[in-house]
Amino acid sequence: MLVPAFLIALAFGSCKGNKQISGPNEKQKVGWLARIFGKGKNKSNTGSIKYATKEVEKIIKTARSYKGTPHRDGGMNRMGIDCSALIMISFESAGLKIPRTSSQQSQIGKPIGKENIRPGDLVFFSDKKIGKGITHVGLVTETQKGEIKFIHTSSRLGVTENLLSTDYFNKTFTKAVRPF
Repeated sequence: MLVPAFLIALAFGSCKGNKQISGPNEKQKVGWLARIFGKGKNKSNTGSIKYATKEVEKIIKTARSYKGTPHRDGGMNRMGIDCSALIMISFESAGLKIPRTSSQQSQIGKPIGKENIRPGDLVFFSDKKIGKGITHVGLVTETQKGEIKFIHTSSRLGVTENLLSTDYFNKTFTKAVRPF
């Protein structure tokens, strides 16, 4: 059964957020980069690549604790949350402050290619049916055998995990960023 594109766009909705919070200063960025993402990666017994840092594990664990929470534009709690708030709150759980909106979040860190994506990285999407520029963000939770799994909010499903390789996300994928 084919699902019309406007229903898919409606299901994943806009996630630009509306509250402005400044990002970390350059000194903070450098310290976090070395502390969190500089320790490398290891392979679990399932072949899944994951970080060896407690911070990234905490960020992912926090994001997953919101699974099933309904999507709400501008929402920032378990009663309703949008994509960029999910990312911001998850990073805050590990003591890291990042900007509030998905567009602002896309400007921090280092852009990376799909082949280098690891858990803890952010993936960004642009859907012209929803708005201009970055319209959605997700947090990479797993990479296994070329598949990239990320957590995000869906206007229909709330906080959920999907594969980056699905048609909609593959078509609207804009970039990936290693935040710190």
